[in-house]
Parts: sequence; structure tokens; C-alpha cells
Amino acid sequence: MKKFLTRLLWGFVIAILILIVSLIFAIKEAIHGAFGPDNDDFGKRHQIPAELIYNRPMELRDSVLVAPADSLATDSYLQVYNDYQGGMYLYDFHYPSLPAGEIYLECYEATENIPLSKKRIVAKSKVGIAATDSFSKLVNKQEFTIYEGVWGDYYAARIEVWHKDATTKKKRKLVEKIYRVEGWER
Repeated sequence: MKKFLTRLLWGFVIAILILIVSLIFAIKEAIHGAFGPDNDDFGKRHQIPAELIYNRPMELRDSVLVAPADSLATDSYLQVYNDYQGGMYLYDFHYPSLPAGEIYLECYEATENIPLSKKRIVAKSKVGIAATDSFSKLVNKQEFTIYEGVWGDYYAARIEVWHKDATTKKKRKLVEKIYRVEGWER
């Protein structure tokens, strides 16, 4: 009887251990599926072509050195900054007169036009604006995160600024600019 109880106890312990290990793997897989692979090679698979002209996100501490946005130079309308970690960014946006509505970003890998973190970037980058009648700074250091790729694996992204009119609901692309970006490591 003692041997039977010992074997039963060991069988129960082994079954519990198998259940715990299975649960750990199931949780890891659920997290992996929700946030992407641990070793995302998106940047390695999308090298920046040598002939492509692109911008680099600025460091916030360098932002005081930048010439102010120029209403005649559309290249100065959008400025992207590195935030605290790779893949995390901030943006400023200046533009001439616009009706009230929302400003938001859409991002695409520049060589193959692959959407980047589409729903997340649109939601996170969205800023409500009042109507303007002159060249104005409409967005100030608004956050957004690019999830494709990992730190240090840079690729080219086309960052587009869009406006959605509050009255007509019509959407219009205002500006686009290519930046060298990296993904946020989860």
C-alpha cells in the first residue's frame, strides 16, 4: 500500500509539473502572438538602398539647433525625434491654414510600401486641431511607436501626415517624408 501511495504521489507531482510547463509555454506563445516575434528580422530583410535619400530622426537635445519651420520649405513641415528607446518617436508638424479636424500619421516601409503598425500609429499619433488661417505649429512632440524590426536594424520608412476634416470627414495626405527608423524591441 505504501508503494502504491508513493507511486500515486509521484505520478501526481509529475502531472502537475507537466501542466505547469505546458501553461508556461502557452502563455509565452500567447504573448509572442500578441506582440510579435522575439527576434524580428524586419530591418534585416528591408535594407536601405544606397541611392535612397532619407532623413534621420533628431535627438530631442538637438532640437534647439534646428532652424524653425519655414512656410516656403515643405521639407521643414514634419520633424521626427527619437524618444527614449529605439522604435519610439515623437513628431512636430507645421502647416498652412487648415479646417478643424485631426492630424495623424501613417507609416510605410519605403521600398516595398508595407504598412507599419498601421492601427497603432494612427491611434497614437492622432491630434485634434482647431481651424487655422495661417502657417502654424499644429502638433508638438506627439508620440508614436514603430513595432516592426528591432533596435539597431535600420530601414527606410515613409512617414505620411494626414488630415481628417471635422465637418466633411474627408481625409487628405498633407506631407510625406522618408526617415531611417528601427523597430521597438518588445
